[in-house]
Amino acid sequence: MRITVVGSINLDLVATAPRLPAPGETVTGAALARYPGGKGANQAYAAEKLGAEVSLIGRVGNDAMAGEALALMSELGVDLAGVEVDVAAPTGVALIAVDPTGENQIVVAAGANHLVTPEQLPQRIEGALIVQLELPIETVEAAVGRATGFVCANLAPAAPVSEALLRRADL
Repeated sequence: MRITVVGSINLDLVATAPRLPAPGETVTGAALARYPGGKGANQAYAAEKLGAEVSLIGRVGNDAMAGEALALMSELGVDLAGVEVDVAAPTGVALIAVDPTGENQIVVAAGANHLVTPEQLPQRIEGALIVQLELPIETVEAAVGRATGFVCANLAPAAPVSEALLRRADL
C-alpha cells in the first residue's frame, strides 16, 4: 500500500522529571533525551514499520536538528524526497516535560513546519493520504483537495477546518 503523509517533522527534547512544574516553578532532577518526532513524521514512521510504502512531505531547517529529526525515517526507508530544507527557519522542536506516570506538558516551536505551502505539494496525491494540523491549515486543506484515495485527517492539535476537509476525509 502506498501512503503519503503531509505533516510536521520535529526534534523532541524530552525531560523526564520527578513531577511536572506548577506555573512559574522550576523542577530539578530531570533526565534529558532527544527523539525524532512531529505528528507527521511519527505517522510516516509507523506506517512504514507496518509495511506500507510511505512518502513524507514536510520541511526542516538547515541545521543539525534536521538530521536527527529525519534519521529514523531515513534508516527505515521512508521516501523523504518531498521534505524540503528551509535556509531561513529552524527545524521544528517540541519541548516535552514528562512525569513518572506519563503525564506531560508539551510546547511546540514549529519552525520550518509553518512554512510548508500548497506549492510544495504535488498536483495530485495518489493513494492514501494522512494529514494532521501541525502545518498551515491552507496546506493541509490543499493536500486533502488533491488526494485521489483514502484520506485520514488527524484533527490535532485542534484548530478550525473547513467543511470541505471534513466532508472529504474518510477517517
